Amino acid sequence: MRDNRPVMNSIAARIFCAVMALALAPAALAQRGGMNVPEHAVRPVVMELFSSQGCGNCPAANANMEKLSERSDVIALTYPVNIWDYLGWDDTFAKPEFTERQKRYNRALGYRGPYTPQVVYSGYLHGPGTSIARIEPNFAKRDITPYPAGVAFEGDTVSISGALPAKVSKASVVVVRFRPGQTKVTPAGGANKGKAMTYWNLVTGFETLGEWKGGTQKFAAKCDRGCVVLVQKESTEGAIIGVAQKK
Repeated sequence: MRDNRPVMNSIAARIFCAVMALALAPAALAQRGGMNVPEHAVRPVVMELFSSQGCGNCPAANANMEKLSERSDVIALTYPVNIWDYLGWDDTFAKPEFTERQKRYNRALGYRGPYTPQVVYSGYLHGPGTSIARIEPNFAKRDITPYPAGVAFEGDTVSISGALPAKVSKASVVVVRFRPGQTKVTPAGGANKGKAMTYWNLVTGFETLGEWKGGTQKFAAKCDRGCVVLVQKESTEGAIIGVAQKK
């Protein structure tokens, strides 16, 4: 009688390897960006980091943004702010309107005031950006269903479509412009004097395009690359209910 055990063992081994590959694939994918959180590209988290050249912990947070951008469900933006300029070094990229945006976020989130490095998660939550370990639990507190507002670039316009969430009467449409990828600087003073800093997707400006009230609306938004359109519930610093970017 023919011994089929080697063949059966080979088949069993292949099946075992296939099962293990399926089991490990999600875990491997979840490790991108350093977080053990499964990716859900259908609803990316907009991570707005407020950073300063006068903040000793900010270089690490800047690097975290770059690392997290490896994920398909992260849209990372870095706003340089001037809240530490009074210590003796004026941030060379900061603009007052960035600091005001940070302050308005804190008021909307019921927090006493801005700090650095501060990360705002899709307009609904904030926390320190000093380490991936501190970012991960906040990032994991997320809705993974599609955004209610669909956002699409169409030439020099952006189209918003869909339905407003219940009990929401309007949403602000905001375009944020940034330098894609890395921007490097070495401060000549302050907490990071003489130390090279690398920003990821450094914000250069933003503006409100108008209000979306449901259905399909188009807004003028000329952008070839380096911009994100945010649809924010009720105000320009509300929870984000739709987003699209051009890198």
